[in-house]
Amino acid sequence: MEDGGSDSSGSESDVIGSDEVWLGNNALSSSSDEDEGNENDGTPVNLREVFSFDWSEGSDFVPDQHDFRPNRSGTTRDWPCNDEARESAFFRAFIDEEVMSYIAEKTNRYNSWVSQHMDFISPFSRIRNWEATTVRELFVFLALMLIMPLCKKHVLQHYWRNDALISTPLFSKYMPRDRFLLLLSFLHFSDNENPNKEDRIWKVRGFVLDMIVYTGTNIDIPVVHKKDPTGMSGAIVKKMMADYLGRGHILYTDNWYTSPALCQFLHDNKTGSCGTVRANRKFMPKFNGNKTRVENPSSSDTPDSEEEARPHHERSRKRRKTELFIQNITMLNAYNLWLVKKNIDPSKKPKLREFVYNVAYQLLEDFGEPTTNIKGRRPNPMPDRIIDAYSRHYPVHTEMANGKKKPRDCYVWKHTTRRQKKRTRVVIICNECNIGLCIVGCFRDYHTLKNF
Repeated sequence: MEDGGSDSSGSESDVIGSDEVWLGNNALSSSSDEDEGNENDGTPVNLREVFSFDWSEGSDFVPDQHDFRPNRSGTTRDWPCNDEARESAFFRAFIDEEVMSYIAEKTNRYNSWVSQHMDFISPFSRIRNWEATTVRELFVFLALMLIMPLCKKHVLQHYWRNDALISTPLFSKYMPRDRFLLLLSFLHFSDNENPNKEDRIWKVRGFVLDMIVYTGTNIDIPVVHKKDPTGMSGAIVKKMMADYLGRGHILYTDNWYTSPALCQFLHDNKTGSCGTVRANRKFMPKFNGNKTRVENPSSSDTPDSEEEARPHHERSRKRRKTELFIQNITMLNAYNLWLVKKNIDPSKKPKLREFVYNVAYQLLEDFGEPTTNIKGRRPNPMPDRIIDAYSRHYPVHTEMANGKKKPRDCYVWKHTTRRQKKRTRVVIICNECNIGLCIVGCFRDYHTLKNF
């Protein structure tokens, strides 16, 4: 969604959208003294039409935190994870077998729908190789998706390359490349047979609590009075947060939404706020001197940017962007609950990427089965006699017969391709290979050379 500079310039159109949300009674200031003792019951506190902020130096500023009301929000008695549960258990509390079964059903159904509605399918198309997916396979697929941002490649297929320089054998170990691409193409969360064209997110509606999709129209954006200090971006926040005000939540926003007026509105409604902000936003103080570069506050816990947060192959497809966004939000929620249940010291908490790694590893451990169905050119494997030459193969004498060691033909001299063959009788054999070998030369050549 684009701002167009509306909040920065101070000008707002008289009416934007369909629902009146401007509120205009209470005074607005940078002080929270007026809020003391105000027991907000969830009904939004209004902002006055005209107000100002008194800014002061704030190096020692400590924000006021509102009391969180767990009786109305947060986990319930049905929460399945205790403080001993693994990371993957917290993630699977959100995306469990039931959810995966639903996705598997919709994915398989979408493949059938495509097969029935396509006029022509090439005989070489991967679609012809489709096999119904399962809950176990989708958990493995999800685990591999989670790992990809942790070891980024420029091309999706490179995760399955055998090139020693960029090889990541984990991917081919748990899923063939073509199967992964096929699942990626057909992954679905809804029925194409019954689309709801009026709902822009109907394909993921069952997994989203609420969302406003900007389409260049005013359909879902509330009416904004021209004197509402929070502007259109603030009106969207008000609409999305209407059912969650007054409970002690903390809302995180990016710089399109964050403004002093919005932060004051949220504070007046017993809701914390945190986010990046534009220096030229309305009611922001004037900054003098050189700017200080602050390290990305999310760098220790999250990817450095939205672009890095998702694999490259997701960046050009809107539907998959939404699906990946849901996955990332789920992971973040699981991570935060894990930190709370573990009662981890904030100064020593593991980074989000470490939590993601552990979730992926545990999912592969629980649901993954190593596969030998690896596509592409296979490396020429070395014989077992060479790989394990120094661990299990050693010379012993042949068995006794009539008081003497029973001789055998030397296998190397009999089958050599590098010299003239001849028959040589020996009384030494390899204990593992059970073949006769000359103790000098032939035993070494047989266990170190592919062609002797």
